[in-house]
Amino acid sequence: MMSFKQWFRRPVVLALVASSTAVAGACGISRQQEVEMGQQYSAEINRQLPMVNDAAVSRYINNLGRSIAQRGNRQYNYNFYVVNAAQINAFAVPGGHIYVNRGLVERTRNMSELAGVLAHEIAHVEHRHGISQMERMQAANLGLNIGYVLLGRAPTGVEEAVIGVGGTAYFASHSRGAENEADATAVTLLANSGINPNGLTSFFAVLISDQQRSPSTVQQWFSTHPLTQDRIENTQSYINRLPANQRGGRSDDSGYASMKNRLRSYRPAAS
Repeated sequence: MMSFKQWFRRPVVLALVASSTAVAGACGISRQQEVEMGQQYSAEINRQLPMVNDAAVSRYINNLGRSIAQRGNRQYNYNFYVVNAAQINAFAVPGGHIYVNRGLVERTRNMSELAGVLAHEIAHVEHRHGISQMERMQAANLGLNIGYVLLGRAPTGVEEAVIGVGGTAYFASHSRGAENEADATAVTLLANSGINPNGLTSFFAVLISDQQRSPSTVQQWFSTHPLTQDRIENTQSYINRLPANQRGGRSDDSGYASMKNRLRSYRPAAS
């Protein structure tokens, strides 16, 4: 059986990225092209990554995610997946495919914190940040080496093994401006869904604390999601601008604890 380290070394969707970036550089990517490409990326990612294939977990994540996504404007056909990986991370593939690592789900403390992460990744899709990233890569002639996304240079062999799960880093890395835009939109999506938007900032605070105590546990998240205390304060300011009756909302539900218990019953992916 292939080890998890080998999963990290396998290239994911790079051939697909090659063809799609050529389109991006030539004439931009239409919404239909984005959806078609996203379906191809997602199918390949699901073949190559160790996924949590549990109907109850999938149903909960998809119900929660879609209840938030329906408040968006682009109305993609969203699908949500849990990767059986201990690292704390999440990423969005263009076209509406959202991935969260098992380690992230288990680190959240209530439904609103998990919903905050999902809303943030949905916002990246709504703003087409992944497509913009592809176009920037093509314009800069960085080719297909995803290491450039994270390092600004070609990675060493060791670095390639820890950068991320193949091409997923390509979609996960965004500028600070894109992260802030996604935070603002996530707050609105959560509020409109009747979910407490403070879950987003409370989970950010958890990650900041984890970074100070044990940096290696959140290294993958911070490498692709710039996060500072200022960003938390900015997100809190978005929440404070909401009408008073939208600053609260649901923080938990009956399915959250059951979903996490099911996750704990599965052995982690081989390392």
